[in-house]
Amino acid sequence: MAIAFVSGGATCAKRKTLRDEFRPPVVFEETPTLQQIADHVNRSLSIERLASNNLTVTSPDFSGKLKGNFQWERPHRFTFDAYFAMKSLGVVLAAGSNEDMFWLQSPSPPTVYFALHDEFENQSGARYILPVSPLWLREALGVIEFDPAGQHEEPIMRSDGKVEVVSYMPSPRGAYRRVLVMRSLDVIEQTRLYDYSGKLVAVAQQSDHEYFSDINWSLPHNVIVQLYPDDGPALSFTIDVGFYLRNPPPNSDPDAYAPPDPTGLSTVNLVKFNQSQTASPPMPPTYTQAEPVDLQGSLINFRTVR
Repeated sequence: MAIAFVSGGATCAKRKTLRDEFRPPVVFEETPTLQQIADHVNRSLSIERLASNNLTVTSPDFSGKLKGNFQWERPHRFTFDAYFAMKSLGVVLAAGSNEDMFWLQSPSPPTVYFALHDEFENQSGARYILPVSPLWLREALGVIEFDPAGQHEEPIMRSDGKVEVVSYMPSPRGAYRRVLVMRSLDVIEQTRLYDYSGKLVAVAQQSDHEYFSDINWSLPHNVIVQLYPDDGPALSFTIDVGFYLRNPPPNSDPDAYAPPDPTGLSTVNLVKFNQSQTASPPMPPTYTQAEPVDLQGSLINFRTVR
């Protein structure tokens, strides 16, 4: 059965009509230490599950607004669906993940792109269609961990009063570089991810934050997501979250995080395709190349300095 979006074990607050608690962010007066940033960002560790059935999804690649919903449970369970009127009429964009694999479903052409987590993380070479797992969307929504024992650069105070902190994320492909732009210790306004070669692969611009006392952390209600594969068109869309369910009861449906039924769909194993040197590319989803949001100048021209 689907998760019940009701009050009870979970707290539900509607934006602009019923705030859980309003607390103005503490703007930086001096550059925070790595320990201060870790202490605040890791408040998100109190979030074991996050969900909403009140999403609005827009993109330059389709007309009109889509409705949507998502569910996420630590560590790898995730579903996301976007559709026009009702889900029963067909999804425009869907993605998900479980303990073993992740997938992206596109209706034009009807295709499911999928990969096993371990194979995808260990696969070398170019990545087509998706540069990262859909699980990265939970970071885009503000659920981010900060390992104090990891490799980080010292935080830098920018001229606009915001702080940037760079972390190096180990992976079998090489170290990825994550850049967080923080308006305050409670608010992350931007997340950028660069691969081991220094190429920008994912950007999330977060705004309209709300502080929730039950998790002691702020979550964004508006997120602009841009994903850049090594080859092929970018995927760009905006998610507006009407409200969040924080730590709702676990979903008891055993099929809640199962991949879609492949009947009537083409299936593409992303790892096998990415490793192929001679096969023609599968027909990608019909997303047009979107211009990157000018978050702070040209993100594409950002250079990695090591």
